[in-house]
Amino acid sequence: MNYFALFNIPEKFNINKQLLSKNFYKLQLKFHPDLFINDTESKKKIILEKSIQINKGYKILKDFLSRAIYFLSLNGFEIRRETLLLNDNNFLKKYFSLYEELDSLKENNFDEIRLNNLIKKIKKKITICKKKIEIEFEKKQYEEAIKKIAELLFFKKIKDNLKKEYNVYLKK
Repeated sequence: MNYFALFNIPEKFNINKQLLSKNFYKLQLKFHPDLFINDTESKKKIILEKSIQINKGYKILKDFLSRAIYFLSLNGFEIRRETLLLNDNNFLKKYFSLYEELDSLKENNFDEIRLNNLIKKIKKKITICKKKIEIEFEKKQYEEAIKKIAELLFFKKIKDNLKKEYNVYLKK
């Protein structure tokens, strides 16, 4: 199933999200299981499967990272999120300092100024990564896009860890 074709949008990484949403709702109106309650069990099953496909495709195309990984798969690159970071030790070494900053924040009871600075730093790196991924896709440089996706995953992971640690701190 090609989700770009399902939603009748061009098969390219940068998509028109408004068109995606519009076409998603059109498909939902056409294939929503509640519209087929009086049909046969086999027809209901087919409609349910179609509805699941529509929801899954929408979720994938709407999310930047999921769309990137899906787009790569359409171009012959099978990517596993879990192993992406393991392939680039230089990157991990370069940004290990972010984990050190997180540890330091925990030790210093999440000093608000340092916390906000780290959050800003990580958000900026995420924005830069996304821009670089878009550029690599435009140039059809898929291997480079994979490296940038790995970096994006790392930054999102550290951002999530920061939020989680801070929430744990707040509950103390």
